[in-house]
Amino acid sequence: MSQQRGDALGHRIEVAEGGNVVRAADVSLRILQMIAFAETPLGVTQIAQGVGIAKGAVHKHLRTLMDHGMVLQDPLTSLYHLGPKIWLMGQKAPQGQVLSEIAAPLMRSIRDELSLAVVLSVPTPKSAFVLATLPSNQPINIGVRPGSELLLHSSAQGKIFLAFGGPELRDSLREPLPRATPKTQTQLPVLLAELDEIRRLGYATAPEEAMLGINALAAPILDRHGKLVGSIGLIGSIQHLAAEPPPELLNRLFALTATIGKRL
Repeated sequence: MSQQRGDALGHRIEVAEGGNVVRAADVSLRILQMIAFAETPLGVTQIAQGVGIAKGAVHKHLRTLMDHGMVLQDPLTSLYHLGPKIWLMGQKAPQGQVLSEIAAPLMRSIRDELSLAVVLSVPTPKSAFVLATLPSNQPINIGVRPGSELLLHSSAQGKIFLAFGGPELRDSLREPLPRATPKTQTQLPVLLAELDEIRRLGYATAPEEAMLGINALAAPILDRHGKLVGSIGLIGSIQHLAAEPPPELLNRLFALTATIGKRL
């Protein structure tokens, strides 16, 4: 099992429980996540509050991460940021980097055309992990930060991964599903029926299911072999992105995801 805990920056962090979890490793990885996705370097007090453990314990984990080159501490400010080892490790995982590089100019084109926020995400066992985002060019910006983890059952991109991904994702769902808003679907049989419809239609929406007043429209990115590798989501207010998307908007999204898949 796992609990969800939000860190000081608003990201969703999985707090694992159970006999298969190495507690020290779990805490170190959550600290690393927090530092990685922070917009600015963090202090030990911020990290302790976000992870939910004592400052003394955080110091020990940070010292271990520093010894391995994963984290560095600024000698002037005493704040922590990512170290060089993380960059080197990232070069060994090219799929996400290649996907982001291919998608970036196409995402920018559709953002400029539609004035909607555009999000690129990839599936993980517990979430839709946001790789890259482009904010809308509306006066009031609506979007998601890179590094965010979207719930599978209440986000359009999460539903895409449940519908088109492996059965292990659907098998991991347990009732009652967490309720993000009053419109979040919490009944598993109803959600499973919706996933069948998503597979038939080729797209998913989540009108006000993750946040009131906000809708998202998403479609899968499939490689040449038909394997799911990611999803593009369009995000906007319910006024600008209706629960029933018009055909021309769907066609534009399908063309975008098909182009990304062909270029991979």
